[in-house]
Amino acid sequence: MKSVFTKYLWLLSFLFTLSNSVLANQSIQDTTVLRLDPEDSMGGTCNETFDEITYIPIENSQRCIVGKISKLEVLDNYFIVFDRSMDQVLVLNKDGSLHAKCENIPGLHKNGNMINNFNFNIFGDFTVQSDKQQILIRTNLDKENLFIFNFDGLFKGKIPLTKKNNGTRFWGFSYLDSNTFVYSVSHSTFEQDSAQSVAKELYLTNDFSSNIKSEIPYDHNNIAKAGDVEVNMDGPFYHSSINNSCFFTRSYDYNIYKIDKKGISDVYKVMLPMAYSVPTDFLYNEKKYRSKRRDYLNVNRQIVYALSNIYSIGPKLFITINNHQNTNHKIFSYNLKTSATLSLLNISPDSLSSFLPFINKSNSIQGCDGQYIYSSFSSLELFESREATQDKKPNYPAVLKKYFATQNRKSNPVIVQMKPKVNM
Repeated sequence: MKSVFTKYLWLLSFLFTLSNSVLANQSIQDTTVLRLDPEDSMGGTCNETFDEITYIPIENSQRCIVGKISKLEVLDNYFIVFDRSMDQVLVLNKDGSLHAKCENIPGLHKNGNMINNFNFNIFGDFTVQSDKQQILIRTNLDKENLFIFNFDGLFKGKIPLTKKNNGTRFWGFSYLDSNTFVYSVSHSTFEQDSAQSVAKELYLTNDFSSNIKSEIPYDHNNIAKAGDVEVNMDGPFYHSSINNSCFFTRSYDYNIYKIDKKGISDVYKVMLPMAYSVPTDFLYNEKKYRSKRRDYLNVNRQIVYALSNIYSIGPKLFITINNHQNTNHKIFSYNLKTSATLSLLNISPDSLSSFLPFINKSNSIQGCDGQYIYSSFSSLELFESREATQDKKPNYPAVLKKYFATQNRKSNPVIVQMKPKVNM
């Protein structure tokens, strides 16, 4: 049983999280509070946690070479994969075979001097407009437009962006339905005196020129004057195939925002222990933290600077915490009905996973279709795991037998599809 002192720290943590983050125009009563203690979460085995685990190797051929799955969107018939390392977007069939590839945008050419700089890739990010079978590409080579490809990899044109509401400066972006597009403008990219031009941080639009709704007020008190804050987790938007909605998170904010076409519909406030929480004045106390923020996070490695990879299946909410601590207390399944918390990296591989790893600590959960969650591993990681677990005498399914017989450590990544036990 935890001590009274520990419970007191939890109360302080709760009061801190209420005062330290914006509630996006909603009252406290409209939020759901989730108490998450990384060190007090449960473990288990794959058979206890999942109904199914399936490994899907990506086609390995001259026409299909994949470096790493940087982003994954799961559709009914396809996987859409962004490979930042190879500067490409691929459309894969559900068995991992290549359907099509988006390789070039007419008129855009990468500077040869920037060949190893991902910020100057032709393909910077993407979102999917599934009802029109379109992939919209974002590129730093042309921030004034979005570029359209169909699911067959054919270039179809571009959509001009408006500078209204900083529409050309957004970070995360996504379609909620055929008529509603949501994007975020990170407050970290603006100076304090630009508050008039950044009234909000989250926008919904229907045609890139008119604004449907804006959320999360800009607050200059939460912007550091010095450029020494690690902010790289604002967006993207996380889809779970739930009623044209998605989840959104921000750096140094322990709220999870659920968004639909009307704006923010729900807020989940994650209450972390004080030891994991950023100080209340971290972003604006220049006297104390100026030019010291990165050092502070490196020394206090357990401090969570962002929540990410938010997905849901039934009553289960999947949450990843981001800090500099090298532990397995990173990726969690939180039951909204029972408050039971599973530490998914502390789930032991067994016969269901053929004693192979199933959720990548580096990649986390990368996608969700409302029934399954998805992660991915390099072939190097899987072949090393296979060698390390031969004493378990695993009985590999046919797909994995073929994969290990015909591929090697340098082959393409493998997608892992997992069906969680919903009622656990």
